[in-house]
Amino acid sequence: MPSQQTGGDPAEDPAEDPVPGADDPLALGRREQHKRSTRRALEDAALTLFARDGFDATTVEAIAERAEVSPRTFFRYFATKDEVLDMGWAARRERILALLLLAPDGLDDLAAAVWVLERMAIELEPERDRVRLRAVAAATSPALRGRSAEALTAWEAAVGLGLARRRGLERPDEAASVAAAVSLGLWGWAARHWIHPRSGVPLRELVRTAASHLPGR
Repeated sequence: MPSQQTGGDPAEDPAEDPVPGADDPLALGRREQHKRSTRRALEDAALTLFARDGFDATTVEAIAERAEVSPRTFFRYFATKDEVLDMGWAARRERILALLLLAPDGLDDLAAAVWVLERMAIELEPERDRVRLRAVAAATSPALRGRSAEALTAWEAAVGLGLARRRGLERPDEAASVAAAVSLGLWGWAARHWIHPRSGVPLRELVRTAASHLPGR
């Protein structure tokens, strides 16, 4: 990966520019929107190039050029090019924890986990094309496949912890750990079918279909 560059146009990153009215909520809102749009542009550029050319063959310079920013700007948002593929997965782990505390009373661990994953599926539905590109990109690199596996492992840990907290426990017991593993297995099956090029079935429906095949469900 190319080393971090010190050149480039500082104006590309509003975080380093004096902004008139920086304390104004509207001004801060515009800056935050600019940051989000720049991050999104870099993610979309990287996903497209990774899927087309392969992860190893894609340079930071190529990603920056496609996103119409400088390489220096890229490194303000991402420490490495593989970090681009995180796509908010860490924030979604926190979302899982929050949703598990909202799961209806009376649900057992597995039912609560599936309830949460259905809601995660609804939120992720607009990202189908980007997740598909991410999967294609990951297939070009063993390192990226490992990173994807780590993301799912982290989600499983979050589900287990959330289930434990829901029952007033500090850490997952055996029941919570098993329910978390089973629910992420369901999610994996649903996600693989969801990103298939000929699939038009919503992710939530696929999660429900997977869960319906469990004994007693």
